[in-house]
Amino acid sequence: MRTDFRGLWLLAGAWLAALLPPPGWAVLMLLALFAGLFALLLRVRHDAPHAAPWFTGPLVLLLAALAVLGTHPGAADCTLPDPGAQQRRITAHFTDPPRPVDGGGVAGAAQLDGYQHQGQWRRCELPIHLSLGGPLPGRARDLTVIASLQPAGDSGSFRWWARADSEPRVTSWQLPTPASNLKEHFAAQLDGLPPDARALLPGMLYGDRSGQDEELGEAMRGSGLSHLTAVSGSNIALVGSMLMVLLRLFAVPRVLAGVLMAGGLGLFVAFVGPDPSVLRAGLMGAIAVFSLLSGRGQGSLGILGLSASVLLVLDPSLAAEPAFALSVLATAGIIMLTVPLSELAARFLPAPLAEPTAICCAAQFTCLPVVISLNADFSLYSLPANLLVAPLLPVITGLGVAALLLCTVLPGAAHALAWLIGWPAEAVGQLARLAVRLPGASRPWPEGMPGIVVAAGIAAVFCVLLVAGSQTERLRVRRICLALLGVLAVFLAALVLPATLFWKPAVDQPWSIAMCDVGQGDALVIRDGESAGWLIDAGPPDGGVAGCLRQLGIESLTKVFITHQDADHFGGVPELESSGIDLGERLVSAGFPEPLWQPHRALLPGDTGQGQGVSYRVIGPDPAAVAGAEPNDISLVLRFTFTRGDRQIDFLTAGDMEEQAMHRLLAAHPQGPAAILKASHHGARNGGQELVAAARPRVFLVSVGAKNTYGHPNQGILDTAQAQGAQVLRTDRLGTVLLTLDADGVHAASLGAPVR
Repeated sequence: MRTDFRGLWLLAGAWLAALLPPPGWAVLMLLALFAGLFALLLRVRHDAPHAAPWFTGPLVLLLAALAVLGTHPGAADCTLPDPGAQQRRITAHFTDPPRPVDGGGVAGAAQLDGYQHQGQWRRCELPIHLSLGGPLPGRARDLTVIASLQPAGDSGSFRWWARADSEPRVTSWQLPTPASNLKEHFAAQLDGLPPDARALLPGMLYGDRSGQDEELGEAMRGSGLSHLTAVSGSNIALVGSMLMVLLRLFAVPRVLAGVLMAGGLGLFVAFVGPDPSVLRAGLMGAIAVFSLLSGRGQGSLGILGLSASVLLVLDPSLAAEPAFALSVLATAGIIMLTVPLSELAARFLPAPLAEPTAICCAAQFTCLPVVISLNADFSLYSLPANLLVAPLLPVITGLGVAALLLCTVLPGAAHALAWLIGWPAEAVGQLARLAVRLPGASRPWPEGMPGIVVAAGIAAVFCVLLVAGSQTERLRVRRICLALLGVLAVFLAALVLPATLFWKPAVDQPWSIAMCDVGQGDALVIRDGESAGWLIDAGPPDGGVAGCLRQLGIESLTKVFITHQDADHFGGVPELESSGIDLGERLVSAGFPEPLWQPHRALLPGDTGQGQGVSYRVIGPDPAAVAGAEPNDISLVLRFTFTRGDRQIDFLTAGDMEEQAMHRLLAAHPQGPAAILKASHHGARNGGQELVAAARPRVFLVSVGAKNTYGHPNQGILDTAQAQGAQVLRTDRLGTVLLTLDADGVHAASLGAPVR
């Protein structure tokens, strides 16, 4: 069967015109070129009555481009009056359920519907990321609030960051609907399920991610599995496939089965919610199902091109929307590549796994340029993770839809079904958490346009070779295409493994504190200028502290604090001294062995120092208590204070000081709350809970090696920190942790686990 690619000309013309609208003179040239080709089409005679001339493709491309340009002539892009930061009264609504954030507020994707300018309300629909200081009442929809707006730059899915500066006033409410009632009843059936299953199932069935915490959301994104909890074309395709198979099992005629399947998909889309992204997903998913199950792949690509082109004519702004691009490209990949990839996969895999593997690979390759444009990196384990969960998705979706339908009439049966699918859903969550902790989980890719061009070139060559090799009747051409595919696979392995696995890109975000992942040891960096910092401990001898500093862009260390002489804190000093990084003042604790590191200065309680926006004060140890003390108990205890606007944020670190020594120190020098606390002794039980209770931290840092043999961190210590409301950040799970401090508080990010 040969695929008809003429629909891609139509889609290319509409997409290019919507994405890059040309100036008026260029539009006139396009119109003249179209008129010339159309006139040539009328004059040329063909021997075959249905033969198409060579310029049919360009003619269709011009037709689609002129259709987009003609329906929106000179359409002005809606925007705010000022291009930079500003404060305005706005009306908005959340497009996805907002997530809880630190401090009791909520945040999430939203749409700005209008703003106030010079006393007048102006309607303007813009995608924003909205943060509120407190939760919204149930069923609240539209709201009015005074918000500070910052341009989002290249964030992709939204144009502005918006932070509420006033209490929101709800102006409209979402009325209860049968769909919302059904979702509430289903959520009630999830009580008692494992935590990841309870958070993921609503997203996997109908796109509700509100139950996911930040850690789970980051794990799903970092492992390439986040698409499972958003209603996409693949979700719709899966539901449609099951409907079609069920109807065919009951011998429903093909035409009637298609009509019933379309009706079922319509009901499912209405249940999820008639948002534009869901409607597009429904359209693309229906096309994919039609292609795979009706055996009409020859026309499916044309239907896809026509449908997507119509959407672009109706709304040209879709051309720059990543969700639209991912939907179209994933569906095109399924249509074009599934059959040849299934044939290849069947040579190496059992038949039940061949087609899911082919579908995953097809979508991954065609969507690669968009994924790279959004993230500038990729997960080495995304494809294996997707393949591992692929057999679970039909089970979760099939039984989940049944549980949804039964949760109001037979809640007991619905609860049993929810319990059954809870375990595979929990497995998906645990797999995502594992994938982001593996070495090299998130690997860099060349940034900007060069990286996108490389990704697009690889995807295009892959698609051309695969399609040409599968559809040609010449055995020699097929063998050449397969050989070139092998060369491409070797090239990708050579590019991904040596070129990216051991290269760490520089960090360009405005971080304030970095906890380097040095394995079982400590190494923290405080920023003290554009390329300078303070270092607190250097980690173990093989921890890679110099590599972490280079990745952070640190060229000089104006101060190096060594809390005590144990190898997991001092062992990285030789690597540091031979790294070429400029070392400034060397500061140690009272009791630090004199000959071990020279020259240095011992710090005493009450000593202070100042940097750029940060100062420190020495809390301990007491010089009178260091004689004969264990090395852990002579650890430097430091309190850092960061000034951000009119706000001060404190960070407290105590090296490895153990419980009894800390009790004596706190009795002599009581400590107030600190927003950030580094766990003493890597979170060991003997680090004690007294300092955690005294500091009442909002962020609790644990520098610890993965699968260490010491049992660090202790669960009791973690429970104490979480009972204080702290967010626990661990290097064994997140890799290097970055904290950004500003007037709004503390914001955390991570770089993923390093390769060792």
